[in-house]
Amino acid sequence: MGKTVMEILGNVDYPFTCALVNNQRIGLNEEIEEESNIELLSVESGEGRRTYERSIVFITKAALRAIDPSLLLIVKNSLEDALYCEIEGKNGGALNRLKEEVKKIIDENNEIKKFNLPKETAIRKLEKEHRIEDTVGIKYLLEDTIPLYELKGLYNYFAGPLLPNTGLVKVYNIVPFENGFLILFPSKKDLNLIADIPERPKLFEAFKESNNWAEKLEIKNVVDINKSIVNGKISNIIKIQETLHEIKIGEIANQIIAKGTRLVLIAGPSSSGKTTFAKRLEIQIKANGLKPFVISTDNYFVDRDKTPLDENGNPDFEAIDALNYKLLEIHIRELLSGKDVDIPRFNFITGKNEKWKKIKIDKNGIIIIEGIHSLNPMLMDEIDDSIKFKVYVSALSQINIDNVNRIPTRDLRLIRRIVRDAHFRGIAASETIRRWNQVIKGEDKYIFPFQESADAIFNSALIYELAILRVFAEAPFRAIDSKEKEYSESLRLLNFLSHFIPLLPDEVPQTSILREFIGKSSFKY
Repeated sequence: MGKTVMEILGNVDYPFTCALVNNQRIGLNEEIEEESNIELLSVESGEGRRTYERSIVFITKAALRAIDPSLLLIVKNSLEDALYCEIEGKNGGALNRLKEEVKKIIDENNEIKKFNLPKETAIRKLEKEHRIEDTVGIKYLLEDTIPLYELKGLYNYFAGPLLPNTGLVKVYNIVPFENGFLILFPSKKDLNLIADIPERPKLFEAFKESNNWAEKLEIKNVVDINKSIVNGKISNIIKIQETLHEIKIGEIANQIIAKGTRLVLIAGPSSSGKTTFAKRLEIQIKANGLKPFVISTDNYFVDRDKTPLDENGNPDFEAIDALNYKLLEIHIRELLSGKDVDIPRFNFITGKNEKWKKIKIDKNGIIIIEGIHSLNPMLMDEIDDSIKFKVYVSALSQINIDNVNRIPTRDLRLIRRIVRDAHFRGIAASETIRRWNQVIKGEDKYIFPFQESADAIFNSALIYELAILRVFAEAPFRAIDSKEKEYSESLRLLNFLSHFIPLLPDEVPQTSILREFIGKSSFKY
């Protein structure tokens, strides 16, 4: 018999939540060999933060059951350092009592036990509690052994480790918000402080619109996706989802035209589908008799030897100074004034800018700028705002695995990027994962602060896409050697994808955003 991480290391306390043991993520109360290589993970980021998040969700679910067993906790989506949740059922004043009950469970320092059970045993245990939806979700998993966690007699499946006891939750808050409440987590700037309540009204509205799409598709969670694949209804779901995208892009095009826009600025984080969105928007605008032209900010990268360096002395390709944004602004002003302009193209092989093509925009012309920095006020700051229209594009997960197991938006985008990099750019999954933390830092600094300045937000996530991405992602993930540092992240993402029944891409339209990542798009990139 081995010892647990906590027994080997002694008293592990906040902010540490789980551990990396021999390149695999495990809970602090799981048994390991004493000679194992152990690295503690904190609540600051990554799996350490996800473990903290899952633990508070479980505590909240247990607290809600103590108030009224008929009530359901529904985790909807994340908003920065917070989770937005709702209570399903006639809750009366349950929300008023919830914070007090959560605190009580935390103060009691209750043990959170983990049981690795045969699938049939786990299903029977949940069936006894009349947890039919949870049992259906487990039935679709291929694993013979299912991890169930127990707190105060409540059993639940979670797709990752939890804290060993409730007393390790030190920094949190529960506040009413919209039709539900927010669980606030520690601030990433100071882990001993509770994060501020996020002010993202436009982003929240985008999430609500996406939830409405899911309702139209009659899809609540991954279980429903799997059911639709099994019963042959996925074909209609793909068609309806793609039509919803087309309608939304058309609405945005109409807004652009009604405003008399000359300059459309499209921004969003990595792998959000900005390029395909820009091309589809271009078609919608052309259909209205106007002449748009798409320019990618990637073609305005400075020569690679002039790329700014980060705090570790490595090239920072996410920084706005990695772009020659002043030259871009000069070119846009000249185009708007009717001049001919030589547009450059960045050669990613040589790392240098090259002359590309001479273009001119006529009076019916609309310039579409696409790139991660397009909403940054440093870009186009000398151009009149009245002729601009700003669009923020991101892949905002519309559904979760089940009522409490969330699908992080960043995981969806990372899987998209791994698939595209591995199949079309010759970049191994381990390299994409290795670069991802730098991408996240760039998003937090250069992209997310400006998303609320957008005139429109487009959610590029497709409710069915992870079932298809699984088919393309498994080989790149399994190519990562167990000795590589990125192996643990590949295991986590493989486990996440295992919740989806794999689906072939035959019915995905060639104009779909998804084709940007899996190939066979009718657009040229």
